[in-house]
Amino acid sequence: MAARWTSAIAFLLGWQLVTLVSTRVPSPVRVLEFLWLEVSGGSHGGVVRGEFIEHFLGTLGRYTIGLVIGFTAGLLIGVLIGSSSLARALASDSILVLLALPAIVWAFLTTMWFGIDVKAPIVTVALSAFPFVVVNVAQGVRSITPDLRRMTAAFGVERWKQFRYLTLGAISGYVFAGLRFAVIIGWNGVLLWEWFAGQNGVGFRTRYWYDANRYQGFVGWVVAFIVFIVLLDRFVFARLERRAFRWRDRATDVEIIEETTMGL
Repeated sequence: MAARWTSAIAFLLGWQLVTLVSTRVPSPVRVLEFLWLEVSGGSHGGVVRGEFIEHFLGTLGRYTIGLVIGFTAGLLIGVLIGSSSLARALASDSILVLLALPAIVWAFLTTMWFGIDVKAPIVTVALSAFPFVVVNVAQGVRSITPDLRRMTAAFGVERWKQFRYLTLGAISGYVFAGLRFAVIIGWNGVLLWEWFAGQNGVGFRTRYWYDANRYQGFVGWVVAFIVFIVLLDRFVFARLERRAFRWRDRATDVEIIEETTMGL
């Protein structure tokens, strides 16, 4: 904890020092003042007032739907590819192609396919996140040693329990690795789409302040969505990961042993 606080303070001091040599970089205080006006609905000058919640919630809704679709599809396809050599042979090259496509390409393509419609950012997020989940989950399934598979089959462990305690236990770490990639890549995808095609949202508002030449606004929104991703990781994914690992350790230590003992 002390190291994290030290790192954060060092970053802020470095940021403040940069503002002393460049007038194009807003100071942390100016960025915080801007964010307060944006969140509280205060005046930025003239008739322009702060708008935060409506843009953030708009982005969050599109992002969440796309991420759930991309993650679920990636999980299922990843298990299939990891379990079947035929599926791996058929799909591995296609997944590699999808991995090579940056999120901005999906943002352009979905705009061409769907126009300025809510389906475009949702599909952008899903397609951007999907291959990263597939690759990690498939690698997790393949990490199960053939000897362990043969042993559980030889002792008559039911296929459902093999999947629950052997496969899920093996891929849990890989699932969270894939999820973290999906979260970051999907977030980039939705922001890029909103930047050039959105009518509202975090990406739209960030471009608004960039076009207005208000750098504290641009940097403020960048800081806002970085903070969101960090909080999501620390307070949601990290806790889910700890619970999943505790369940995995308990399941693999007890349940499989019980099944194999019964087989004896």
